[in-house]
Amino acid sequence: MHTKMKKLIFIALIGLFVLTSCSKSKIYEKRQEFPNYTWNRLKPLFFEVAVNDTKSEYNVYFTLRHITQYPYDNLKTNFTIIAPSGDERTTVHEFEIKNSDGKLMGEGAGDLWDLKLLVKERMTFNESGTYKFQIDNLMDYFDVAGLVDFGVIVEKASPKKEKK
Repeated sequence: MHTKMKKLIFIALIGLFVLTSCSKSKIYEKRQEFPNYTWNRLKPLFFEVAVNDTKSEYNVYFTLRHITQYPYDNLKTNFTIIAPSGDERTTVHEFEIKNSDGKLMGEGAGDLWDLKLLVKERMTFNESGTYKFQIDNLMDYFDVAGLVDFGVIVEKASPKKEKK
């Protein structure tokens, strides 16, 4: 294995460790890797999140890891939440990969870039049980190359501060 590749893997593992060890309020975190760094538009991603506490508020994040050579300025997705009862809610979300100057957004290490996008803030789950999250690729291209993995993080929101 080349020295540069070993360094990239080491840096990615350190970054993953830092991201996963920072929050005690996290109830769920999972990533799914893309074969050949390519997300086929016809292959949605699925995540199953067990929720027991319906009184708390939660923040839901998407995470995206891509390579420097990702060819587009953004990544558009559909986010569908399917409750245990079968109720569905869908929203559209977009990762900004490059700013208006063409500079890559997020945290970079070598050729890998990590982004974290808040998609639901202070949301409540109305029923306990397993929620299914479906993420669909909304890009105009059949295969979107340059994507390493996509993930979901669900964490309890910090308590609201009282206004004085």
